[in-house]
Amino acid sequence: MNSENPFGRIISANSRECVVAYRTSEQEIPRFGSMVHIPVQGAQDFEIYGLVTDIQIEEDGFLRQLATADTLPAEVLADNRVNRNVPIVLRILFLGCRDENGDSHLLPPTPPLTLTAIFRCNSSEIAHFTAHGNFGYFRHILNAVNAPAAELFAVHIRLTSIAQNAKHNEGWTRAAVEELITLLQDDYAGLTAILGALGDADISF
Repeated sequence: MNSENPFGRIISANSRECVVAYRTSEQEIPRFGSMVHIPVQGAQDFEIYGLVTDIQIEEDGFLRQLATADTLPAEVLADNRVNRNVPIVLRILFLGCRDENGDSHLLPPTPPLTLTAIFRCNSSEIAHFTAHGNFGYFRHILNAVNAPAAELFAVHIRLTSIAQNAKHNEGWTRAAVEELITLLQDDYAGLTAILGALGDADISF
């Protein structure tokens, strides 16, 4: 488990994903496609790993009035972004979990409870989880509903490549792309979209 500060708390969850409320300034919002982890305590402690698939900046009651003003003082703008009445909402897709037996790319045995804290993954955590097994967690991204799989893979592979290269695992990126080609060999449109997104992300393999 990690002792860093949580960036938000869960407000709803099911077996595949959760929604997190996050109240902070825009500079600190976790990035789209970044990895997070959720410690779950119960009869058996485990940790869920997930991917940020959506970030929604919701409207608060005062925002419409501010938006129609001719000018906005810098202090008013800063106050609205930092001291928001309505939280920023993130959607997290579950990729797998870790328990006393090690990492698994299966979905977690139970979803986390509401108000459970959620944390960013550091480089070592990203490298450890994604190096486990044979990219089994890719199927969760491919099967995600209302999530842009091509964009998620591009960002995820780019960020994970950095973490893997820091661990001297330079072959991870090529292996990941080869696995995607195998998984999508019968889905030309899906594969083309993902390879196009990887090219836009300037990922070499």
